[in-house]
Amino acid sequence: STTDLVDAVAAQLRSGVQTVRLDLAGLTFCDSVGLSALLQMHRLTTAAGARLHLDNRPAHLDRVLELTGLLDYLTAESPEQSGLG
Repeated sequence: STTDLVDAVAAQLRSGVQTVRLDLAGLTFCDSVGLSALLQMHRLTTAAGARLHLDNRPAHLDRVLELTGLLDYLTAESPEQSGLG
């Protein structure tokens, strides 16, 4: 479930992980609950000074993220990663 995924990410962050990579290649559907989970994980990783990577995003997820205005927010590099920070 999305709750289990968010909890697993939180546990990894508590253990000191600085990079969280989600392989989304098998994702077949994403509704508001899934978007909420992505936002929660983004907030958790940002608060921990870590980075969330959404790897192998299917086109339908990119479209949903684009329509909701979340694509750049969830996939943009941080200033540190782009060499600006």
